[in-house]
Amino acid sequence: MHKILDNLATHGIGEPGYLTGYSECKEGFIGDFRIVDVRTLVDGENSLFEYELNIIRVVSYLEIGEKVVICCRAGVSRSNAIALGVLVHYFKIEFGQALELITSKIPICDILPPHISALCKLLNVQSKIEV
Repeated sequence: MHKILDNLATHGIGEPGYLTGYSECKEGFIGDFRIVDVRTLVDGENSLFEYELNIIRVVSYLEIGEKVVICCRAGVSRSNAIALGVLVHYFKIEFGQALELITSKIPICDILPPHISALCKLLNVQSKIEV
């Protein structure tokens, strides 16, 4: 598990790589961090609604004081993309600074360009930032 902040982390929870619905998402905790499983996202094009829904899932736990670990299969792209959205939306960190924070805390981070593009649209970030 890679901590970004004291109450936000990302992690890879393994196979299967993609889930067909939220009913298949892993529930529970890793240590004292609540799991938010984002394996419903694909490593390509996703609807903006899917990003927004996953960001809201994380934010809802943060708002009630829980620590959250965002999990995809490997902890490389999808989980970090949602963490980026949470840092910008909930913690009000500027997009570029949030991306720098994630990459400094998570050495395996490699958010794929389709995720960056979608988050820029969703979060109204004017310029794309390359990773």
